[in-house]
Amino acid sequence: FLVSASVPAATGVTISASSVNATTNAFTPVTGTNLNFNPLTFDAVNGIYLPDHFFAIDIGTTGGAGTADTTVTYTEGVNPNGTTNGLGWHAAATFVRVEGATEVPLTTHGPKKLLKDLASEHITPAESAGGYLRIYTGLVTGDASTPAGGIPFTNGDQPGAYNGTLVVTATVL
Repeated sequence: FLVSASVPAATGVTISASSVNATTNAFTPVTGTNLNFNPLTFDAVNGIYLPDHFFAIDIGTTGGAGTADTTVTYTEGVNPNGTTNGLGWHAAATFVRVEGATEVPLTTHGPKKLLKDLASEHITPAESAGGYLRIYTGLVTGDASTPAGGIPFTNGDQPGAYNGTLVVTATVL
């Protein structure tokens, strides 16, 4: 008797984002590609501005088995502070592999990186094998996990809208 099974190869990639409630950790899918941290609330105890949420960007394959080859790049946009201390200094990314209900930190990409330092950040298929890639993106809080050079929004920042572009490119190899 010949016993066999054929597992199809992945034919595509899916990239989706969710807003994650900072208190309850509840995920809510984001419609479109706008990851907006507003509203920011002033934390008078710490002297910083914080949102009530952060984001999770999930990158996985579709149509069959396989993992994605992913590159992440950030480009600074509007910056009321001038040429430094834009959103890229105030926001960070954390890279993990999701395996069922377990998240495995991808320590070669962190533990956290400022968005401004994401210049063709390459996550290989081997790094997400056995699961899928998740990128958490949030504002810097100044806690012990803040990457070097990261700064929270404070009253020392210029008022106005800060932005940038986070490009996630993924392909099936």
